[in-house]
Amino acid sequence: MAGVLAGLKVLDLSWGVAGPMTTMQMADHGAEVTKIEPPGGDPFRNQLGYKVWQRGKRSAILDLKDAADKDAFLALVKTADVLVESYTPGVTERLGIDYASCKAINPRLVYCSITGYGRGTPLEQRPAYDALVAARTGLHWEQRGCPEGALNRMAGRPDPYEDFDVPAEWRQGAEREGPLFPASYWPSLGAFYSASVGINAALRARETTGRGQWVETSLLQGAMQGGGWVWMRAENIDFPGFDSWILNSKSPKGHYEASDGKWIHNWVPNPRFIIQASENEELNANPDLKAKDDPDRFGTGPEEIFVLCEYQPQLMERVKKFPADQWVDAAARAQMTMQAVRSTEESLADPLFLKDGCVAEVNDPELGPLRQLGLTYKMSANPTQVGAAPVSPGANTDEVKAEAEAAKSAPAPQAGTGQMKKPLEGIKVLDLGLAIAGPFGCQLLSDLGAEVIKINGLYDLFWHRVHIAYMSNRGKKSLTLNLKDPRSMKVFLDLVKDADVVHHNMRYDAAERLKIDYESLKQINPKLIYCHTRGFETGERSTLPGND
Repeated sequence: MAGVLAGLKVLDLSWGVAGPMTTMQMADHGAEVTKIEPPGGDPFRNQLGYKVWQRGKRSAILDLKDAADKDAFLALVKTADVLVESYTPGVTERLGIDYASCKAINPRLVYCSITGYGRGTPLEQRPAYDALVAARTGLHWEQRGCPEGALNRMAGRPDPYEDFDVPAEWRQGAEREGPLFPASYWPSLGAFYSASVGINAALRARETTGRGQWVETSLLQGAMQGGGWVWMRAENIDFPGFDSWILNSKSPKGHYEASDGKWIHNWVPNPRFIIQASENEELNANPDLKAKDDPDRFGTGPEEIFVLCEYQPQLMERVKKFPADQWVDAAARAQMTMQAVRSTEESLADPLFLKDGCVAEVNDPELGPLRQLGLTYKMSANPTQVGAAPVSPGANTDEVKAEAEAAKSAPAPQAGTGQMKKPLEGIKVLDLGLAIAGPFGCQLLSDLGAEVIKINGLYDLFWHRVHIAYMSNRGKKSLTLNLKDPRSMKVFLDLVKDADVVHHNMRYDAAERLKIDYESLKQINPKLIYCHTRGFETGERSTLPGND
């Protein structure tokens, strides 16, 4: 079966990172994406990322300042479903390709604008570069963190443990004071996620209303997503369980060097396992974890930094006794959260990633075989694969111009008459997610109008009061069920009967044991969209405990 976006025509007038990634993802799932480039080609083509972000697209060179080329472009708008652009506000109006102009030609068009700081803001004309947006918003400082923790800083309060210090080598980041340059393009990544969600929500709304709409996001909004779980100002940050040592820049973060000079990451650090497994001269993957009073994992309260630092020298010494591979193997057998710290090159060379499809190999005509990002999500009924390597600028200009000429005589699209207040209204979501990824995804659905019912366990109070919960659970209803109790399970299965989406991020074997796996639930509701967010790729590591 074709990709879920097959049949959609997308015009890509974006450059940089966020827009090209948005349209890449659409191409990966079946949309026909045509990149419209200026004479001479996209000036950002020298970015190595373009070898990934422009895959699976056609390329046509059109000079939108030339009357004939502009007419050809507007003819393409007539038959398009989605347009993505990243011009500085005001430029599309001057070119005559702004939303109002395109809507007059095609009222069914979903028009997406990705700007630096939003339209109609005092900063709208400022350069839309990740480094500058990150600097202006504080992400360069947030990369380091602060000794008082983000919540104290946002509340204007000093470091509660100002006299407590830790050795520099235990900390994260450079020894010097000051901001750090983020390796990841957080503003653009956040804008890419926002644009992707917004476009798909608008396409869903079009199925009901028959009308397109304008979707807008910005690198500024992307930066705010990047800092979302630390940039919050609360009146009472001392409420039990709300703050945590994790946000303290002085706290070690579970990185330990092994005997072979490689590093492992144990998150959240588990003193009992590390100490007991390394007690003797051979690493024991199945130690008696009841033998000592060491904690399973550190608590989350800010005062736990004292406990963390008390154990840190002992954990460093114990991990240093054995090589990294032995630790990772032992942790896998003991079902502990521990992984080797690898370079990007090592991860892209992982054969299990390639087999899963989260990494793909594309044969680039200039560079040869390239390992790169694979599919960002998979759909069982609409399987697909990443597109071919990017074509040269203007490779498809003639055929695109021919399509434009044919489109001029096509009937004009007609707007529908349907009505809806929010793009996902009428959608019911059952959210069994924990921590961040799952609940945050379902929160976005709630923001867009879906009815989201959070299914809580009896003993997960942590995920209600910690600061993480306050950026991933707004707008939801809440229901507590013990799914191991048949009475609670009946309630849940009754909800499944008329739900549209069920989401969870537990390990899938746990879902199978509870009989809430996809095969079980689709017997109750064949129309159900079942979303599972995994810790690891499919295959032999799929049952490992996973977190960020």
